[in-house]
Amino acid sequence: MDGKKVVPLEDRLPQLKKERKQKANRRFAFYASVFFLLILIVVYVQSPLSKVQDITVSGQQLVDSGKVISASGISADTHVWDIRAEDAEKRIEKLPTVQKASVRSHFPNRVTIRIQEYKRKAYLYKGGGYVPILQNGTMLKKIPNGKLPVDAPVLFGFNHPSALKTIAEGLGKIPQQVIHSISDIHYISKPPGEDNLLLYMNDGNRVVASTDTFEKNITLYPEIADHLPENGPRGTIHLSVGSYFVPDNAQGTEEGSEQ
Repeated sequence: MDGKKVVPLEDRLPQLKKERKQKANRRFAFYASVFFLLILIVVYVQSPLSKVQDITVSGQQLVDSGKVISASGISADTHVWDIRAEDAEKRIEKLPTVQKASVRSHFPNRVTIRIQEYKRKAYLYKGGGYVPILQNGTMLKKIPNGKLPVDAPVLFGFNHPSALKTIAEGLGKIPQQVIHSISDIHYISKPPGEDNLLLYMNDGNRVVASTDTFEKNITLYPEIADHLPENGPRGTIHLSVGSYFVPDNAQGTEEGSEQ
């Protein structure tokens, strides 16, 4: 212990006491903070402050925001901490125009709902007017008289809901370029599995297809049309079992009877 200064214990006691007191104060402050935090949490959970005060809906164009909120099951009586986002989203997605929903709660009492709606993919000619059809087959209100369908094919003769749904879903999956090339789609009553669709294209050609294979085969149209003579006759492209083109001057009156 040569060269080292020995501090008597009685001289160190005040410093040790001071350090112990500081540790005790810090420990007390920590436990007090935790205690008051728990008190605040209990007060928040039990008080009206934790009930939903504001619900914001975005992304809706076809459905009223009130219907979205009602479908979510969230109201002013709902506590924020009691919201089950996944369950609320599933309830909202049951609305016929809603494809996807996202529900988020924000402290202290705010909820945001964002929806993605099905897109309009066609118009059904019905009762002398045009009814917008969404990609899941849902029919909207008839457009006002005097207005004409734009940017989507017009469907004729689709009196069978299953056929209408199949075509709407198919239009929802094919490229927009192909959709824009279609003017009208006519449903022809034939036995299942046979060609029951007649499409009038914007370039003057027609397409004969089947409801069952429409979604897959109609995507071939742009490539087939590109290989036709630029100034050649218009005609009918068959897209069922294989694909082939029959010009108008080779069809006689057969095509006229199908129209």
